[in-house]
Amino acid sequence: MVATPSFRPTYEQKTFNLSSTAAKTTLAWNSNSLPTTPLFGTDGIRGKAGELLNAPLALQIGFWAGQVLRQYARNAGPVIMGQDTRNSGNMLAMALSAGLTAAGLEVWNLGLCPTPCVAYLTSVSEAIGGVMISASHNPPEDNGIKFFGSDGTKLSSELQKQIEAGIRGKADFPAIHSNWGQHYHRTELVKDYLASLHSPLIPGHLQGMKIVLDLAWGAAVHTAPEVFQAMGAKVICLHDQPNGDRINVNCGSTHLHSLQQAVVENNADMGFAFDGDADRVLAVDSQGRSIDGDYILYFWGQSLSQAGLLPNNLIVTTVMANLGFERAWHKQGGQILRTKVGDQYV
Repeated sequence: MVATPSFRPTYEQKTFNLSSTAAKTTLAWNSNSLPTTPLFGTDGIRGKAGELLNAPLALQIGFWAGQVLRQYARNAGPVIMGQDTRNSGNMLAMALSAGLTAAGLEVWNLGLCPTPCVAYLTSVSEAIGGVMISASHNPPEDNGIKFFGSDGTKLSSELQKQIEAGIRGKADFPAIHSNWGQHYHRTELVKDYLASLHSPLIPGHLQGMKIVLDLAWGAAVHTAPEVFQAMGAKVICLHDQPNGDRINVNCGSTHLHSLQQAVVENNADMGFAFDGDADRVLAVDSQGRSIDGDYILYFWGQSLSQAGLLPNNLIVTTVMANLGFERAWHKQGGQILRTKVGDQYV
């Protein structure tokens, strides 16, 4: 379990009741500037930073997300927040945190980390929700905000609709105005996520292997090399510094050329390319050939099935999965369940 921070601010901490008048003044804004189409898509809210996704909107998103999360929380708890390397990330993080703390919630800010890190830490702690600031594989000028429930899965469509209703001034429940929340930097918790990646793996299993990683100037620049090196691999990294101007630009999981070239030139055994928030990966074999998600899912399912760890030999994938993958898996005696596109459905 992830523990509540033992430290507290060194200054004298006072709490203030937020009157309804003060709340309306602090959080007042013009919802008429919003587009008529829904804000939440299949993967949260995305748009051009500074246009749709600006600080006033992010504050409103944080406040109303806090209101909705508090309503459905069984116990009081923090909201865990992370971000990728985009230049607009800090602006959105501060505004989101302002909204969440205005709603009376505590915020644990992980800083730079992969999206799965936020989901995992939310699920194993007393957090009532999580939020990741990222536009995934989109270009640097975009950004996004996506929420997780206390179980680490994407927030349900119903709760997203309630948040949006509040943002648009159409909430069907009264906002709770209570004490201010607090914001804490909890970057040390990322090590708990790394430990969770190490625990099911065999130490030294990659000993003697040479692996190239394309980190896309994004969220995996610190975490991915550490995981592979801990497994004994010799790691060669591409695009391995935090760079908000270059995240995903001609690199990462949407542009495999540089990874393929590096694997061949370095006589590597394989390579992996991540996207900007490290929730997506494509692989390359020793000859530089692309191994896409269908292949990875097939090989992974095969290994789990042989180990007796795949219930009913069932693989859940989306309607976008290749028909050849489905037929090959059926030949193995397996089952396929297809969902709509979006990891929340998977």
